[in-house]
Amino acid sequence: MRVIETLRELFCRQYGCDPEDVEMPATLDALNIAPHERAEMALILSETYGVDMTRRDAAACETVEDVVAFVEDRLIEREEQSHAN
Repeated sequence: MRVIETLRELFCRQYGCDPEDVEMPATLDALNIAPHERAEMALILSETYGVDMTRRDAAACETVEDVVAFVEDRLIEREEQSHAN
């Protein structure tokens, strides 16, 4: 499953977002995802993808695209490290 699809499901289930609203350019503020909920989002994404996303990382994300890029970058880094070993 693509990261955007996972986020869409998460945001709809956890935060009551409409699926149509969870698009790459959407801001987390526009989706009404509060700062304390972003910390929870970081924990869920860390567990889901096995990547380290801190509260600070989540707070730095302003858009859905930022969150997707963060997760995808960490997945790529992990893949590259596994090939290097």
